[in-house]
Amino acid sequence: MNQNNTINIRAIRNKKSIKKDLSLQPKNIHDQYYQESDDSEDEKILSKIGRLQTKKYKDKEFIGYDENLNKIQKKKQFQDTIDEFINKTENKDWWRVVRDELNNQDVVLNDKQLQLLDRIRTGKTAIKLADDYYFEHEDFNQFDLLSSYNPKRRFLPSKWERIKINKLVQGIKLGRIVLNPPQKVEKMCDIWENVAEDQVLSKYLPARIPASKAQLPSNVASYNPPEEYLFTEQEKQQWLQTDPEDREIPFIPQKFKHLRNVPSSEQLTKDLFNRCLDLYLAPRIRRKKLMMKSTDFLPEIPKPEELKPFPTKLNFEFGQIDTTKSGQVKQISISQDGQLLGVCYEFAIAFFDTKTSKCLYTKWQSEDKQFLGLDFSSSGLICILQSNGFIILNSYIDKRQHSNVEDGEQANKQIPKNSNNVFEWNFELDDNVFQQLLEVKMPYDPLYVQFHSKSDYIVSTQPHTHVKSHCILVHSISKSSTSIPFQNMKASTEVQQTIFHPTKPELYIMTNKNIFIYSLTKQQLMKKLLAGNQQNSTIAIHPYGDNLIVGSNDQKVCWFDLDMGKTPFKKMSYHKNGVRRVIFHKTYPLFASCSDDGTINIFHCRISTDLNQAPVILPLKVLKQKKKESVMDVAFHPTQPWIYSASKEGVVSLWT
Repeated sequence: MNQNNTINIRAIRNKKSIKKDLSLQPKNIHDQYYQESDDSEDEKILSKIGRLQTKKYKDKEFIGYDENLNKIQKKKQFQDTIDEFINKTENKDWWRVVRDELNNQDVVLNDKQLQLLDRIRTGKTAIKLADDYYFEHEDFNQFDLLSSYNPKRRFLPSKWERIKINKLVQGIKLGRIVLNPPQKVEKMCDIWENVAEDQVLSKYLPARIPASKAQLPSNVASYNPPEEYLFTEQEKQQWLQTDPEDREIPFIPQKFKHLRNVPSSEQLTKDLFNRCLDLYLAPRIRRKKLMMKSTDFLPEIPKPEELKPFPTKLNFEFGQIDTTKSGQVKQISISQDGQLLGVCYEFAIAFFDTKTSKCLYTKWQSEDKQFLGLDFSSSGLICILQSNGFIILNSYIDKRQHSNVEDGEQANKQIPKNSNNVFEWNFELDDNVFQQLLEVKMPYDPLYVQFHSKSDYIVSTQPHTHVKSHCILVHSISKSSTSIPFQNMKASTEVQQTIFHPTKPELYIMTNKNIFIYSLTKQQLMKKLLAGNQQNSTIAIHPYGDNLIVGSNDQKVCWFDLDMGKTPFKKMSYHKNGVRRVIFHKTYPLFASCSDDGTINIFHCRISTDLNQAPVILPLKVLKQKKKESVMDVAFHPTQPWIYSASKEGVVSLWT
């Protein structure tokens, strides 16, 4: 080895020898390394965009600007993978090409650059230094960097392995662990064995599936067919022009005098091939085919006879009063015990006995005022709407039913007379039947009224009021006061009807488009129902309180399930004109709707206590008036499956 060009390894430990040997190297060794350096510092950059991201020029036709502020146009690349594949097949050095995005050009790597990349990937220095100054140690990982000795426990047998081995030995002795278990050998059967062949086939082989039978030839395929089966020239041309798949007969019928004159079939090979395909594609599994009709998928609907009792025919008509004086019917209502039927005319109120249809009492009104409606309470009070207020009548002699009226009279005496109160309460206690007990005066006309289930509160609806907050009022009889629950009501809100919930302290407000559920205890809006009608006209709540129906002037009846959502569960369009009234029966699963087309629709509604089952709604019967008069109002009997109706001309009918 030349001492002038190499470094003695032993001399590395001696600093003096290192200096001495270094002095022997040529002076221009560093210049030699700089000349062979691969540093790209001196490479020229065409695009002078600085640190700006190249994504800015992604959708443009140039990649930046040069030092003279001229645009550098992009070079065309491959349009798709096909062009790229063709370029790879034609160019053998395609794997050396590297894309330079900054300068928009392709750089071809030489062997020296590839060697440099290989050294970087293997963890070596980029440039191989001179052997005199550098040496690589291949087995560097064999040296232990830790100076501590291995502990004694690494040379002793493991205690936990001994416990595990003892458990395995004990399991083998007790038979829990079986070494080399015997393999299950499948039992083979000889299907060609003559002895007990039927038993073997039935025991080990699947059930035999017979092959599909070939279609037998008909009279058309005969060598001497009848004359009517032979083709004419027109039929022959039509057969040749049609596709082979659309032909009814796969051949042209021919007639021969003798059987020996019949030539060989040209389609014999094709027919045999199709037959082999039929056998090859035959099903290997026998499936049970269910013969079902489309009607079998529909739910079972019970017959109307199974859903009785419900009203089906006209029983009788109540005696009419003088319609020239009374006017048309506004509303009808029935008492909670079903003994009294109240009919509200424009200028009269008539009470009938439901058992005898006799008119028990008639109250007339002056010509300058009108009656607008009525309602019965559970305690026997009768609320009658009239112009500028309402009055309360007595229907029973027993005073114990009207204790809240007496409390209201005492509360009214404590109110100072000079107070500026818009609502005036006047008490006139009388024990006689159908005598006035109370009168409340208001500056506007109420159109709808309803008693609370406890008979102490009354809610009245006044759509046409100058003060918008007074369109809904709640009156307390025992306190002789009127409250305004909605002080800040929008001017665009048009309230049509307001009712109480049968069991909960909630108020249902029906407008032209929507239904709002308001909590009286929390004094906040709970839910808003979207009916989707042009104009709502009437509303009714199921006795359970979880469902309600809404009628509209556009001939629709909407059923809402409060547990399902804000939209109607079902929409029914059985009327030809606007719906006047919808009602629920209190004891039977029935509800009804009446319309201006002179019909009354009776429906069956079954509501399950299971929340997973939807309500069942079925139409039962259509009751029609004799003269097709408009039905103004209907009312169910509280205990019997009867319904009362009132026509526009004042005819009150009972349907049973």
